[in-house]
Amino acid sequence: MKKDIINNGWAPLSAWCAAVFLLGSAVHGGVEIHPKEVGAAIDFGQIKDGTVDGADWSDQTLTRTGVYLTSSGSYDKKLDLYVTIGGLFWYPIHPGESTPERLVRFGPGVGQAQGVYSFGDPEKPSAKLQFGLFSVKYNSDATNLGEYLYRSGTYPGYIWTGGWSYINAASYLAQGVRFTLPTFDGKVVHDFTLFMERDIEPTSDFSPGYMMTVKPISFLEVGGGVVWSHALSLNPDRLSPKIRLNAYVKSTGRPLTMTDRTSPGLELNDPAIRPDGDTLLGQAVPGRNGVNYVTVAQNGTPNSALGYYTFKGFKTMGRVSLDLGTLAGFDHNRSGDFKLYSEIALLGVEDQPYYYEHKDERMPIMAGISIPTFGVLNKLAVEMEYHKSRFPNAVGAPFYESVPLPLDGASTNPFDYDFSDSTVAANKSKFEKDDLHWSVYASRKITQGVTLYAQAASDHLRHFTNPEVKPTSQPPTLKKSDWYYVVRLDFGLF
Repeated sequence: MKKDIINNGWAPLSAWCAAVFLLGSAVHGGVEIHPKEVGAAIDFGQIKDGTVDGADWSDQTLTRTGVYLTSSGSYDKKLDLYVTIGGLFWYPIHPGESTPERLVRFGPGVGQAQGVYSFGDPEKPSAKLQFGLFSVKYNSDATNLGEYLYRSGTYPGYIWTGGWSYINAASYLAQGVRFTLPTFDGKVVHDFTLFMERDIEPTSDFSPGYMMTVKPISFLEVGGGVVWSHALSLNPDRLSPKIRLNAYVKSTGRPLTMTDRTSPGLELNDPAIRPDGDTLLGQAVPGRNGVNYVTVAQNGTPNSALGYYTFKGFKTMGRVSLDLGTLAGFDHNRSGDFKLYSEIALLGVEDQPYYYEHKDERMPIMAGISIPTFGVLNKLAVEMEYHKSRFPNAVGAPFYESVPLPLDGASTNPFDYDFSDSTVAANKSKFEKDDLHWSVYASRKITQGVTLYAQAASDHLRHFTNPEVKPTSQPPTLKKSDWYYVVRLDFGLF
């Protein structure tokens, strides 16, 4: 089982607990140690057209070099243990600047630290329990787009591709447990998951999930799933922050204006509210820390009239794959895959006022095709995605202000997206600029242990900034003309 750190990202060093368990068992002689996997990958590419944090990043170079080491073993043929460690040399981006940082950075990390326990016959398990830190990929056909259920948000319903890896990253690095139960001789497979939220705030909550995969005939596979995001929280109050930035007026269902966000929000009968021209206006109210005398206009909407947005909610996914090669009698080993596949998600089942009123704005749709090349390439895939939404694919509000809003933060006016305003409606076309995304992926095995990959895409890849190692709020591919390409040389000993 190859689980290299280059493809699966990084994780807290606490995941080393699996490594300690593995080594401890080896000392007692109860473990069969498998051959180690050692490898590296070199990425080189370019943002042909794109914008990062308002700066033009067209023709900027993309390059990263990663190394990894995987050690694994088995105990009594029932418990398999895997640990991957490695490091990545990378270049950060200065937010708001048009030239990249040329000082190379290095980061160590853990790519996986997991155990897999097989119930029943190890050769044909009746069920499996996977635990620790591990990669989850439920759509084996997806090469870049899709995989929405675990690596996309709920409120806000952001979409994410890539990560620390530019390519071969259409998966989710989960921390938690997964129980897999095959039924009907493997034609129907159930997956029960409980993963910790650890990418975008609020972190450390637990989100239970369920997936079903059905393969009724050899050339057809369908699947679906649901995740209850942030269902189990050690700090439930942070799921719906009671602050005016995160508020809407219950009677109208509209967010507060930029001015009203900073208003006191006192009740209308509060003695701190004074008439216009009162000499006490602006002075501190005795015995009430931080409260000044204000007029009705300065007070804004009373807090009792407000509702608050929440991170907590359900997201769902459905997918289908049709193997045309099997139908046509192709030899996949010689011709390559010939498949049509698609995935659709609803990122937030329950509506919330204004931002999340329309379900069609929370439904990304991906369709792809794997094209046979009859030995020229090992894989060639083209994927398209349509996601119609007024709001940007941004993580600024949850990442930097910990509020469940689809904006870039407190400085963004929510009414810039109000189609009931004739001025905004007249510029409706600007909200369609990033509705359509695409990706082309190819791979070719050069020789044993050496593989060449290439990807050109307009997707949702975000870059990491300096000096704080944080992702940009939005991907650089905001316009229809924006795209990048990356080539990877992957080599290793197995």
